[in-house]
Amino acid sequence: MVSTTDMLELLVVLLTMTGIVGSVGNASHKLGTVFLITFGNGSNLDSNKTPSDFNFTTNHSQQHTDSIESGNFGFVNKIAKNRSSWHIGALDHTKDDDGGYMFLVDVGNESHQPLFNYKVDNLSRGVCYEFSAYITNVVKSGAKQAKSNVRLEIRETDKNDTLITQTSTGDLPECSNMSWSKYGISFVPTSTSAALLVVSNVYETMGNDLAIDDIELRVCSDSVDQCAEQDTQESTSMFLITFGEGSSTYSNKTPSDFNFTTNHTQNLSTPTEFGHFGLVNKVSGNVGTWHNDSLDHTVNDNGGYMFLVDVGEDIHQPLFSYKIINLCIGLCYEFSAYFANVVIAGRKYAKPDVRLEVRATKEDGNLIANRSTGDIPECNNMTWSKHSISFSPTSSLVVLLMLSNVNQQNGNDLAIDDIELRVCSRNHSGFCPPKTSTTSAATVSTATSSPTSTSTTTTTTSTSSTTTQHSKCRRKRSYFLN
Repeated sequence: MVSTTDMLELLVVLLTMTGIVGSVGNASHKLGTVFLITFGNGSNLDSNKTPSDFNFTTNHSQQHTDSIESGNFGFVNKIAKNRSSWHIGALDHTKDDDGGYMFLVDVGNESHQPLFNYKVDNLSRGVCYEFSAYITNVVKSGAKQAKSNVRLEIRETDKNDTLITQTSTGDLPECSNMSWSKYGISFVPTSTSAALLVVSNVYETMGNDLAIDDIELRVCSDSVDQCAEQDTQESTSMFLITFGEGSSTYSNKTPSDFNFTTNHTQNLSTPTEFGHFGLVNKVSGNVGTWHNDSLDHTVNDNGGYMFLVDVGEDIHQPLFSYKIINLCIGLCYEFSAYFANVVIAGRKYAKPDVRLEVRATKEDGNLIANRSTGDIPECNNMTWSKHSISFSPTSSLVVLLMLSNVNQQNGNDLAIDDIELRVCSRNHSGFCPPKTSTTSAATVSTATSSPTSTSTTTTTTSTSSTTTQHSKCRRKRSYFLN
């Protein structure tokens, strides 16, 4: 006989597939996804659904016409023809939903904020959650209009809307084709209720047009063990690899200087070749299809190096492998890096698509979590985006991996910078006394302040030359009971 619990969990899955899921308590927590809003699908250009059908509110006004004006929005299944500067005919992000709708917004002024407000109840205190959405600039490249820039906020509704954490997307780039990027923020609530907000940082009326899709709240891992007491560590950053800086185009440092390995072969002179990489302070000028002379991502490092890769085949995987020990079992961590497609717009080459993986103990160990970047878009200027994955380790030793999902030689060239592992938030349970070990100078560094949670374009700078790791901590099991 099927139990009531099993029936409830099946119902959550079915609701998730329709795109309308609210906070459904413990059943959704056990499945990992608390809610996922895909906005449904249909044959009409404009959906007659309203924000209340998806359990959120907005201060923008809904329009059911082809023409969406400043301060207004629509749920549409393609970008309409009324704006010549928009990506006319472009579709939503959700896979395998014919006629899928998206949340198209012509961003208004401060009185129209927030764009999105979702109140969720029955959260589990001390458990790591991730709030995320796919967002895109609907304005075509070359329009030179104001770029959208939104802020993700988490606030505690039962504590006078106290801000838990926030992060911004940065300017959403104009690209040749409408390109979706995932932006997310991790947090650990200290109460059972929270408001999830999307707020614009820009109030320009010329441009500032965006689309949002696949808005999700999920538990960082399906199984979470919590540490027993309050964490008192000084910093949330476990390591940060910026690759150093120098006057020579190619660095003579090797992956071992940064404590990682790769199956790509290092080149110390131009150009890179298929299955090779270089640590460079600007993109090579010898490849006519690349963003020649473009610089690394790290802020305020003169001649800063980046990891430039001409991605190879399966035998060249992984791109990046980093073994780290002394993690706290059950604590929420974030593994992230900044990526850029080094191919200039319009070439129609294979786009890089990288998978971030976290595995227990060794490279072929049990998979803890994985996530792909999706196609990294070609843009008029080399554009950096942060991609990340949150996880709760089930052992104190894990392997952090980057692997290519694409094996084509024509294109598939990327740069990686500012690779980081950090604790998602200070607002978690556990006692994890820091243990510091010295590493090579100017290679890996710890953050000296407490950065907020996951951002897709936020930069972090650091000058220390130590790597802080945690010793094992006492733990108790959490079953997501409220």
